Amino acid sequence: MRVIFILGVNFLRTQWIVVLVMLAYVAGVNSFLAWNVQPDEVLVFLRIQGIYAMSFVLLTAVPAIHTERKSRRILAVLSKGIERWQYLGGLLCGCAMISAIFCVAVGLAAFLGASRAGMAVTGLVELLLLVFLACLTAASVGLFCAAFLHPMLAAGAATAILALPVMGRMHGWSLPPVLFPVAEVARRVMEFRFTTPGADDWTVAAAALAQVVIFWAAAAAVFARRDVTTSSE
Repeated sequence: MRVIFILGVNFLRTQWIVVLVMLAYVAGVNSFLAWNVQPDEVLVFLRIQGIYAMSFVLLTAVPAIHTERKSRRILAVLSKGIERWQYLGGLLCGCAMISAIFCVAVGLAAFLGASRAGMAVTGLVELLLLVFLACLTAASVGLFCAAFLHPMLAAGAATAILALPVMGRMHGWSLPPVLFPVAEVARRVMEFRFTTPGADDWTVAAAALAQVVIFWAAAAAVFARRDVTTSSE
């Protein structure tokens, strides 16, 4: 775990500009809301940022392997005796750190906005926890697809996997929400209204964690058979 954590910190350091822009964006929106905040504006802000967080982390995870191979940094990492599953775990850990930073920033902005509007923040922590786990799940799906696809194709494939319940509903299918925790969290984010969280939140959280492990293991199995000695084009 120490190796994975160190790799995660290094990945976070390579994304410092992205994180800085992300924090500046949240701070800017929060400053705008401070002028004349309304309850509905706080909810819209929270809903948009919740969906944006999942998309943002997915698009951060997908090109990670490609970039590391292109710069040949991955060879330096693996030459130190680090296993490939640990390497992918480090990327996933870095994505988790970015997700945590974003969720904390959004949570503070929503809390300040709700305080100015005289609103209770019931269920905010639980919602952000679900968003964090959904971000981590989206990152694991993105890494799995990126293990054998070009980043552009991987982004499309990962999006299709995560959006499968939405496409299913368009065709009249009823897919179990527990099998698609990211889509379920997205639905809850869009319907969130500062109310007491539902009793099945822990089920969704457990499903998200299970999928993180499954896709991480699947990505490691695929990536173990990939040639990383040549740069990816």
